[in-house]
This record gives sequence, C-alpha cells and structure tokens, in this order.
Amino acid sequence: MQRRLSEIAGVVGARVIGDERLEVAGVASIASAKGSDLVFVEDEKHLASALESKAAAVVAGIFAENVESLKPLLIAANPRLAFARAAKLLHKHGRPAAGIHPAAVVHASADLGEGVAVDARAIVHEDAVVGGRTWIGAGCVIGKAATIGDDCA
Repeated sequence: MQRRLSEIAGVVGARVIGDERLEVAGVASIASAKGSDLVFVEDEKHLASALESKAAAVVAGIFAENVESLKPLLIAANPRLAFARAAKLLHKHGRPAAGIHPAAVVHASADLGEGVAVDARAIVHEDAVVGGRTWIGAGCVIGKAATIGDDCA
C-alpha cells in the first residue's frame, strides 16, 4: 500500500524535509532497498549509505536535520520507532479468518476467545488464555498458563 511521506510523518511523529508528496510502498534495509522503499538510520555514520541507496526516502534522527539531500528525509527523535511505525502503516493486512490451522497444536485446557485465529505450527500450551479476536501467528508459542488479551496480533 503506497503512502505519502506527509501521511507517514503525521502517523509516526516525524518532520519531512523534502518532497512530502512522494509516495513509498514499503520498508527495507539500506542494502536491499528499491526505489519505492523507506529506510532508516540511527546514527550519522550510516547516513551517507542511506542517502546513496536506491531508497525513495530515509528516516533519520535529529542529527540529519541540516543535511543537504535530494532524497527526502523524515526526521524523528527516535528513528527506529518511527521506522517501525511506518512499517506497520505500510504493511497493513487483514486478519486471517478465525479458526485453528490443522498444523497448529492447541492444548485441550487452553481457553480461546471468540474469533481467535491460530496459524500453522503455532502452539498454545495448557491452561493458556487467548482473548477474543487475537491472532496467534505461524510458529508462535503461547506458554503454560499464559494470558493474551483481546485484539492482539
């Protein structure tokens, strides 16, 4: 899903320097970035690599606010957190249908709320409680007597 930098900045608490109308479609590492991706750096020593990458834009810390760049920058006090929030925004996906995958293991004493989805190779141990509409992803392990709230993913 493509989003304008201005929209991303508003959601993640960053300030755009450069073309805020530019749209990005995903996030990536500096080395694997494509022309539609957003990357991030936490320190000055990696900024040059990010600016030279194929990425469309860079999330960076306050240290980069005075850097001259043709590539748009999203300046954030905590660039790692801003990047994580941007990734979540760009990769929104629907929840899977409720139910337990045949390759999942759910102990008979586990209490699953209404609308819970349990993916393949997930394990829900004895006496665990999983709240309604929660999604237990592939390979996740919910320990003995653990409690997970409603609407978690």
